[in-house]
Amino acid sequence: MDKIETFKPVEVSDFYINQVSKGMERYFWEYIFKPIFDILKENTVINSKDDVINALKSGKIYYKNGAFWARGKFTNEIAKTLEEAGAKYKFGAYFLDKKSMPFEYFNTIGMVEAQSAAKVASVFTFLNKITKTLGNIKFETFIEKAVTGMFKKLQKDLFQSAAEKKVPVIELTFTKPVLDIPEEKLKDVEGYWKEYDTKLDELRKKQKKGKSDAVQEEINRLNREAYENAPDVEIDVKELDWQSRKIAEDYTYNMKYWVKKWEAKNIIKMRQDVLEMVRKGQRIPDIQEYFEKRWNVAKDKAHFLAENESHLAASTIKATEYQRLGAKRFRWGRSSSREKRKLHELYYNEIFEFENPPVIDEKLNIRGLPRQIWNCKCHILAVVPTITEIQEQRTKIKNAKRNIIKYVQYSIENSKQCNNPTWRYRRFR
Repeated sequence: MDKIETFKPVEVSDFYINQVSKGMERYFWEYIFKPIFDILKENTVINSKDDVINALKSGKIYYKNGAFWARGKFTNEIAKTLEEAGAKYKFGAYFLDKKSMPFEYFNTIGMVEAQSAAKVASVFTFLNKITKTLGNIKFETFIEKAVTGMFKKLQKDLFQSAAEKKVPVIELTFTKPVLDIPEEKLKDVEGYWKEYDTKLDELRKKQKKGKSDAVQEEINRLNREAYENAPDVEIDVKELDWQSRKIAEDYTYNMKYWVKKWEAKNIIKMRQDVLEMVRKGQRIPDIQEYFEKRWNVAKDKAHFLAENESHLAASTIKATEYQRLGAKRFRWGRSSSREKRKLHELYYNEIFEFENPPVIDEKLNIRGLPRQIWNCKCHILAVVPTITEIQEQRTKIKNAKRNIIKYVQYSIENSKQCNNPTWRYRRFR
């Protein structure tokens, strides 16, 4: 059996994924969490010489159910001052009835409670406000530069991988040569393929008249020599810029959908949780600690979305580009993750068709490619197309061009990947 040759594995850059993640974090911080923390931050102006009053204002201690409680441990100075005021220590707190405490303490407790109520009311007002304005903020400005760079590099890597295997990128991918290519070389490239087409047409005319076996052998030899000796041409970066921007628009569109969905769910949850905390008598420091935890959740979500959506989009793009290059099959590459799906382990090194991928999730019964299910770290290793497969693909492209149909549309509309639930990008519908 002949050895199956594959393209070098190509993945999106971790650098750009991290840039997208950081951009989403900045968005969550600037429009949700920073305003909340600004509302909740403690007053820094403390003029009293009394340690208890200063501790009440700063939130180090608080009064609840007839006792002073500490967030952590009571300092010696605070403990001494409370004891001098008549407080009795038991069960981890200093008990002192409001009627018996100094007026300054009573007044400070009232002031702190009033400030806390005002801050909570402001947080609620803010959460209600952003609930009504979800989707109006220019989320894309936080990630668009990183996203465009990510897909531009991915496409370059794909074409470079194809060029290393002597697959004619210019002829098969609707990608133009560099604009500043010497005119003589450009004529050589155009002339090369025109001469090839002329010879091929002549052989096919002979084939129709008879002697098909002998002529077919000549056609096979012509195809083999044509692609083995095809002139190398650099890729037009400006053309890739346009394609990358289009892909980036669709990626951002989908990312914006997931972010808006996450915001709607979590803002409602934050409102409900704060209400419950206030009902239970928890104070501003507790609420602030709660939002710090929610901020960490938001950062984790940003990283998950950036990584998951980037690999999903890349998988979709790679499947499209490899098929445009004539590849019909791919090898399932091993996962780079520590935690591996048992189902996917069965696929390692197996060969599948792009138009008939395997089941990637048994419970959902979803078929797809590597990286098209969450947290999948497997790889697509596209099988290098044979000369015959390249010729078949080139013929399809020529026919599509003759009918004034962009080949991009042809390849997308005729790909069974469009029926895959993970195929979410508008560019690929």
